[in-house]
Amino acid sequence: MNKRLTTGILITAALAAAGCSSDSRASIKTDVQSAVTEVSAAVSGATNDAAEALARNIATQQGEEQFKNAGQELDGPLTCDAKIQDGADKIDITCSGTTKAGGKAALTGATSEIPGASVISLKGEFTGTVDGNPVFTTQNLGG
Repeated sequence: MNKRLTTGILITAALAAAGCSSDSRASIKTDVQSAVTEVSAAVSGATNDAAEALARNIATQQGEEQFKNAGQELDGPLTCDAKIQDGADKIDITCSGTTKAGGKAALTGATSEIPGASVISLKGEFTGTVDGNPVFTTQNLGG
């Protein structure tokens, strides 16, 4: 999609520049470069948002399962946040919830896997705690 938008902008600029003075062509060139940069940034932002949402959703579902498997079933869903770090090389994940026994559950970790390779799991380093005490560690949420 990014490639098609960029191509469309360039073709439109070329047609607009035909028959223009050199000053007008220079101005059009600058405008086109700005437009391409803005389109690329928008696409990159949308891609990051989608990756964060997918990671958050996988962590929510699979984290709940990990707590259950560790004997710490949750009372309701985990609330998770995912934030891309290091230029999309890493996604930090933090989740919180409450166990059925009333304990404070937390899931923290990070993945360098861009979600999408699997829509049901995340590879990385993850730790689940209840009231600050570790109840599980895993290198794979789900799967």
